Amino acid sequence: MKLEGIDEELMLYGMLFALCNRIQTIGDSQFEDITMKQHFMMVALSVMGEEAPTLKETGEFIGCSYQNVKRMATQLEQNRYLRIIQDEKDKRKLRLVATDKMTKLEQVNLAATNQFMQEMYRGISKEELKMAIGTLKKMNHNLGGTIQ
Repeated sequence: MKLEGIDEELMLYGMLFALCNRIQTIGDSQFEDITMKQHFMMVALSVMGEEAPTLKETGEFIGCSYQNVKRMATQLEQNRYLRIIQDEKDKRKLRLVATDKMTKLEQVNLAATNQFMQEMYRGISKEELKMAIGTLKKMNHNLGGTIQ
């Protein structure tokens, strides 16, 4: 489908939504008992640092509300992919801790994940990737995101 005569800002907006939907559809077909959004949250947990992140920190990182993160975390805890624990210093905070089951899922899906990434980025240069990342960071910041 060719898109001509459409404002570039509107086109990018629409293409981002379409791409997100396509990624979610492909991802949802890869997993038996989790969604792509849950998988993304699990990946985020693995890159957020040494200390187990809080629900709030996770929500800010992945761009979801506290309530959405709590709902996904509860489902993942029921499926034994993570544990929700109280912070030792501040009992109001809940932290997300990965389990061995989450680690095993990452290992089992590593080849499929790598293949998906290679396909998605095929024909895109490192310079194009850097430019896209810079643009998305600015857009994210403009909408209140915290990724730097």
